Order: sequence, then structure tokens, then C-alpha cells
Amino acid sequence: MTADVVGRADAVVIGAGIMGASIAYQLKRRSNLDVVLIDERAPVGGMSGRTFGQVRQHYSNEILIKLAIRGFEVLADWQREVGCGDSGYVRLGYLLLVVKPQLEALKRNVALGASLGVDTRFVGPDEIKRIEPLLVTDDLAGGAYEPNGGYIDVTRMILSWLAAGQARGLRLLTGTRVNAILTRGGKTIGVDTTAGRIEAPIVIAATNAWARDLLAPIGVDVPIKRLRLDMAWLRQGLGKMQVRTCVTDGNSNVVLRPDLGPYAMVVAYPPAMPEVIDPLGNAPPEEEAAHKARMDKAFAARLPDYVGAEVVRSVSGVYDVTPDFHPILGWAGGVEGLCLAMGFSGHGLKLAPAIGEVIANTVLERRPSVDIRPLRLSRFADGEPMFLAYGPSARA
Repeated sequence: MTADVVGRADAVVIGAGIMGASIAYQLKRRSNLDVVLIDERAPVGGMSGRTFGQVRQHYSNEILIKLAIRGFEVLADWQREVGCGDSGYVRLGYLLLVVKPQLEALKRNVALGASLGVDTRFVGPDEIKRIEPLLVTDDLAGGAYEPNGGYIDVTRMILSWLAAGQARGLRLLTGTRVNAILTRGGKTIGVDTTAGRIEAPIVIAATNAWARDLLAPIGVDVPIKRLRLDMAWLRQGLGKMQVRTCVTDGNSNVVLRPDLGPYAMVVAYPPAMPEVIDPLGNAPPEEEAAHKARMDKAFAARLPDYVGAEVVRSVSGVYDVTPDFHPILGWAGGVEGLCLAMGFSGHGLKLAPAIGEVIANTVLERRPSVDIRPLRLSRFADGEPMFLAYGPSARA
């Protein structure tokens, strides 16, 4: 362990991805704390740079819906909320398609979202076809439609938060690896890094899939699996029609969203996502071929115009999954001064603006705008996991 003390701070945030950047910015916006944000890679060099980018508000629990609503408020008013850069938010609409066994769950979630103020509604097969003419709807029981769904530019969001935070005095250390979280007498006292020790009474772990490597040595067990998520950019051929809406097929587990021009981004989930050791989750060439085969099979049934679309680029990332597909937020418990923001199971993009606020308010001992106690780490030991309308899946 490095002995030299190279700095002191009021709070250290580990991980400068979309979550860590949001938290660090909100801490500086709401306080005069001396905050250090640390990442082994350059900004957007980790998992936040390998994301699908889609945003929606369709969830199974009130708490995630409220966090998503607040996130959309920030996206819609970025200049007032952040004052620097922009989010790259593109409003396209979002369609979640289901077959009969999933219909009750979908209607329940639509009703829950609408009761909380989400602009969402149930749509039957005929209306689905009007919204997105390229879809085959013969076997569908219905869908959920959100006009405000779309996608964001993660790189712009992170760089905007970092610039706005640094303008307020945030200290950003990139190319610096955190080797260990330091504790004494059950309290955090800082972090040990490749540059030396930084002393701080508060440490916020926003490292997502790799959190358990830092937390296990200090006796904090986080039930997170690291799974590989395969994604692909497709290019439609000349004269082919383009999808114009973000579409999730709940039957085949394929998600597609439009991108610029003739491009679209696609995820075709396998029956079981593989666990990974590679920090960036890179897939071997044979897995890219398997992903393409899953896409074409799903397209043949749902979007025949996309069968044979050219795969321009494939990319994989690490998908950090908790047992109930919901994040772990708040004080760790058992180690004073340690706060957690991890386990987003693919939902971090929609929730990051609000989670930055609630974690900052938690650290500053202010009442968060959304009660995050149901997302505490101890919920698993307490037998209080979050509800999943569709069962264990990325749809949560």
C-alpha cells in the first residue's frame, strides 16, 4: 500500500463515468466541499463510453419512475440545470411491445407511470402500426408508448458535468487508479491510489460493475454480477425505410433505436448473458456472429426491413446486474462515511441526473427529493428486493 499522503479532500468520488460525474457536479453545485473525482481512464473511457443511450420512464416501481421523471426534467432544461454543454437528448418516442403473457404487467406499469405524471399510454396493435409502420404486429397483444422517449449523448453529458464541476472547483484526477478504500475503526479515511494516498472522511463508490473488487476487502459485500452486453450499429441500404421510434420487443428481447441518417443501434439479448472478467467486456469474434444471428432472427419476425442490414461496428460493455435489477444507493452500512451508487443494470443513463442529486443530498445530510431507502444495500439481506413486473430482466 502506498504510504505517501498526496492530498486531502472533504469527499472522494471513485469513477468519472456518467454516475460519478453527475454526483461530483451536484456536490459542488450544492456545497463548498472540496471534492476529488478519480478515474483510472480518461473521461468516458470506461463503460459510460459503451452504452446504448436510450432513455425512457417505463418501470415497475415508483422510485425508479420518480428518478426517471426528474432525469427527463434535467434533460429538457439542461442550460438552467447545468449551464454548460448539453445532453444530446433526441426525442423520438419509445415503444415497448408485448405478447399476451406480458400484457397485465405492461398495463400495470403504464397505469403506475401515468399516475405519477409520465406521458404514457397503452396502445393496441393497430396504433402501434400507425406509430411505427415497419413493425409486424400480428402476434402482439399491445404496447406502452412514451412520446418523450429517445436517446442521449453520454459523452456530452459527462463532459458537461465535468466542465461545470471544475468551474466550481472540482478536482479531477484521470489516469489514476484507486487501489483500495482506506478505513480505520469502521470509518472511511480516504483512498490509496497509484499516485499516493488521498485522505477524506467521505468516499463515494460509483464504479458500478467493478465495485466489489474495492468493497470486498473492507467487508462490504455487494451482490453484483458482471455480464457482457453486446451492441451493434447497423446501416440500412439505399432505398430502405428507417425505424423512427425507439423500439423494445418484449418477446424477442431485441432493442433498437434510430441513430443519425441510415444508422440504428441494436441489442439482441441472449437467453443468458455471459459473465466477464475483461474490464471492458470485449467480445470474441464468434460472439459478434452470434449476436448478428440473434438480430436477424428477431428482425425476420418483427422488422423484416432490417434483415440483412450491414453491421458497421460492434461494441460490448459490462452490464452490472443486481439480483432485482435495481441500483444500490446510499450509505453502505457497517463502514461510516462510505456511500454507494452502483448496480444500475443498464438503467443508469435515465437515472443519472436525479441520482447525482439524491446522493449529493444524502452526503450533505439534506432530505433527498426521492426517498432512496428502498434501494439500500441491506434490502437483500432484509428480504426486501424491488418488485419486477416482467420478472428478472433489463426492463425492470
